This record gives sequence, structure tokens and C-alpha cells, in this order.
Amino acid sequence: MEKKIDTKTVQLTIPQIVFDMAKQPKKYFEGGRGTGKSTLIGKRIRDIVINLPRSSNALVGSTYSQMLARTLPSTVEGLEMFGIYQDIDFVVGRCGKYKGFEMPYQPPTGPMGWKNIIHFSNGTIFQLVSLDNPNSGRGLNTSTITGDEAALLDPEKLYVNVKATNRVSKAAVYNNHYLIGSEAYFSSTPLTKKGKWFTDMEKKAKEQPDKYFFMKASSLSNPFLRKEWFTEMREECPSELIYNAEILNIRPKEVTDGFYANINPNLHYYQDHNNTYLESLDITLQKTTHFNSNQDNDVRVNDPLVMSFDFGVFNCCVVSQPQDETYRVIKSFWAKSPKLLDDLVLEQIIPYYKPHQEKTILLYGGHDGNNRLPNSAKTLFEQIIDLFESHGWVVHLMSRGAAATHFDKYLLINSMLKGNKVLPSIAINESNNEDLIIALERAEAVESTSGGVSKNKKDEKNKEFPQQHAPHLTDAFDIPIVTMFNDQFQGTNQFASEMRIRTS
Repeated sequence: MEKKIDTKTVQLTIPQIVFDMAKQPKKYFEGGRGTGKSTLIGKRIRDIVINLPRSSNALVGSTYSQMLARTLPSTVEGLEMFGIYQDIDFVVGRCGKYKGFEMPYQPPTGPMGWKNIIHFSNGTIFQLVSLDNPNSGRGLNTSTITGDEAALLDPEKLYVNVKATNRVSKAAVYNNHYLIGSEAYFSSTPLTKKGKWFTDMEKKAKEQPDKYFFMKASSLSNPFLRKEWFTEMREECPSELIYNAEILNIRPKEVTDGFYANINPNLHYYQDHNNTYLESLDITLQKTTHFNSNQDNDVRVNDPLVMSFDFGVFNCCVVSQPQDETYRVIKSFWAKSPKLLDDLVLEQIIPYYKPHQEKTILLYGGHDGNNRLPNSAKTLFEQIIDLFESHGWVVHLMSRGAAATHFDKYLLINSMLKGNKVLPSIAINESNNEDLIIALERAEAVESTSGGVSKNKKDEKNKEFPQQHAPHLTDAFDIPIVTMFNDQFQGTNQFASEMRIRTS
């Protein structure tokens, strides 16, 4: 009697089929929510495992933190769709030899050993390579590269740390299979300037169609999604911009008259994770409960933290540390109604900075922080101070005097972004400030009725707009910088003085 073999049918969408069938060595998929990027990654890994047994391959992400929190869980989910299961067909973070797995032609030799390896039963391995840690790809000679959330990848680091390793051929062993040396990158539409390299590959694909393939797809391309889902997404989406980008895969228009005109991703954004700590976590658990300030390599644990709040129905906080000649923006938090200011402090900020050694806060904020709550004798600042002090922190209230004008902020901050020899440079941790960066890049400058330049605040009044991308976070970003450095700037910068005279 013949043994019955269980089969599983996986239905692909037309864009997924077209992308999967494309044989170009370098492929790029730009898709909205629900277009099945995880499915395609799972299908690609399955095909590599089947067709290139015992090969070594790279699964690339922007940071190791991102790979633990998002890439690894979605990859495991994608593989399950094709009947490939963790701890049966593959193991994560260890060698599967104890289960009788075949060994790869080139076992991992880097400093992490098998800790960042997905090992399949036929000997194929995928190494988790994060671009913020060159060591994660050290010693690797790959047959393929697969990149997740590609719009976040740094193209220079991608070339140096990963593409240079994609050199293993073994053409005879694999019968010249088209997957040898192939690369595939997957991403949603980038919302910031940094992702431009990814969308620029569409032009590359038109110029060299034999080598490059670029596929764009909106969520509408997936007939397996519930019809009601689109109505729900339209009704619940915080803005048309986000709906167009996340669902319809329409790229946002660039802001031409930006309030932070001199901001430059290549100069002002950085990544600095404590990968020694992250690599000590058990990646087989695939949980983010240990993602606190221990993962941040840029925090000076024995120095105070600068915390600046913006208040309202939408509450937010930007955390910074002046370090030598650099003003570092190390983290930002936000909470919107029905969450309150207390929730922001108690649920997010205090737990995240529990490992911090110097429990001292230099507190800044808008002048509405001096307002009293309707049912309390305390001001908003006093409320924050009480919350932190009850958890062992010492808080110094630093806000003083009248608020600087938007024009003062515009001149000072853009001078610092451009590179003022007297004042510190500004550096923003992009991994910990995704929403702040979007808000900074999308903040518009308009002519002020009193002369000079003002920040356009219209999005704060638009309930349809995602308030984490409105100017709230940028206001919290501005306040400490202006308070600390504007007097010095006005006293030493002739250009600022001339501009004030000219527009008065």
C-alpha cells in the first residue's frame, strides 16, 4: 500500500509570481502592507535551501536589533507557509548536527560562531548579518544575499560588509543554477530620504533589464485579503500620506521648503547598538523584552539625560546627551490618547532607562508644562518630576524665560546642522528615532507674518494626520538646543544678526 504524502498548496499573487519567476541576479520588491513580502522571503529561502544544499547565505538587516525584533520572526512565519518548521526542518542560533543535520561546505568561522545562524537539515545555512556590526558577516563567503526592510539599509555598508562576500560559485556542484550569486531585497515604500537608494534601483532596472529587476505592488494586488480590510485601513489610517505609502505603495513627495533645510542623512544620522549585549540574548526566544537602554552603545551611563517634553492629547519626549563636541539625540518616545502623560513616563521611559547609572534628568519642555491640570494642584512639569522621583531619579527643571521664536530656532539649528565651528554638531540615532526623523524631514517652513521663517503647524490640527509625524516631536527636539545654545549663537554669529535686522 502506497504511503500517502501530505501536500500543502500556497497561493501566490500575480506580482509574487512575476517576481518569483524573474531570473535576473539582482531583484528588488517594493510593496505595501499585505503584498506578501514575508511570503516571498520564505519562498526564496525555501528555493535556496532546496537548490543550493550545504550553501552559505546572508540574510541582511539594518541593525541586529531590527533582525531580532522583526526580520527573524517574519522569516520563520514565511517558512511555515511552505511547510518548513523551526526545530524540525531548521534550528536557529545553534548547529543542528546534534539532530543529524548535514553540515555546510563552509561552516561559520566568525566571532559569533553559530549564534546568528539559521541551520537547515540539508546543511544550508543563513547567517543573520546586521550592517551596524561588521563582525556579524566576518568570515562569511556567501552564495546568495537576501535583504529585509531594504529601505533602511546603508548602501555603502551593504557593499563593503555583504556584497563583497557574495563570491562563492560552486557552479559545477549546483549545475550553474541561476540562484548562485543572486541578490533580492524587499521593502515597503521609504518615508525618509535614506531609502532613496532603494527606489533609485527602479531606474537601474530600466537601464539594465538583464541584470536588475524591480517590482512595485500595492496591497490591492492581493486578492486573498479581506475586502473589508481595505475599508478598515482607509477609515483607521492616520493620514492619506500613510495610507498611500503603506497600502497603495505611492511614494511620498519630498518636502522642498523644509524647516530643517540642512538635515542630511549621511551627516546627521547614525547607528550605535551595543551588539555585545544583543548578541548575548537568546535569539531562539524571538522576544524583545530585553530591549532597554543596555542595547544603546551611544548612551553615557554615568552622565545625566536631557529629556524634553511636548504636551497635549499627543504627548512625546526626546532624550539627548551633549557629548564633547556633539549633541546626541539618543531616543524618542510618544503616546497618544487614550494614553496619558503618566503612561508615557511609567510604561515607556522609566522601564527603558532602568539600567542607566546616573539617575539624573535635565528636564525641558514647552511653557504649557507650567499649566496646572484641571483636577490637580500640580503643573505638568511637577507631575513628571514626581513620577521620576518616585522611581529614584533626581530631576532638575531647566526651562526658563520666554520661548524662542521659530525664526531663532530655524537660524540656530540649521547653522548647527550645516556645521557651526563654535557650536556642537547634531547627531541623531536613527534606530531609536524613526518617527522623529520623519517629522524633521517633513516639517515645512513658511513665511512668518512678523517676518522671517515659521514652522508650519497645520498637521497638528489635522486629526487625520499621524501626530507622531506632525511637528510635536520636532518641538521637543528644538527646546533644549535653543535653550542651551541660542545665546551663544546670537552673540557670535553675524549672519543671524544680519538676518534679524533684514526681516525686522
